[in-house]
Amino acid sequence: MELLKCQDFHFYPNGKYTTIKKQDTYTNSYFADVEEICESIRIFGTKKQIDQALDEYCKKSGLNLDECYNFQVEPKGSYWYDIFSDPEKHNKIVKERLKVYKELYLKKPSEALIINI
Repeated sequence: MELLKCQDFHFYPNGKYTTIKKQDTYTNSYFADVEEICESIRIFGTKKQIDQALDEYCKKSGLNLDECYNFQVEPKGSYWYDIFSDPEKHNKIVKERLKVYKELYLKKPSEALIINI
């Protein structure tokens, strides 16, 4: 079996907006504004499956890729390990999610698993 990976992909909003309501605490007034929607997905599978799924997702959605990160357990001393406020807790959550993703993936290993985040 090929090596399985998990990656997070973040896309430019491409002009998609949503209405939000905010309160100005200084004046105690409420106002409505628009905010860009930035879509993100997580893909689990082999490198080849991830690349193929990402290409298909971009074509179907019309979104453009902004950033990509590996979703993985971070080793001590890595950049991300030092950034997290509680890296041990973060790694525990990541391990649990990767276990669930692998179980779901093994039910249909011929295609990548795409998760909205």
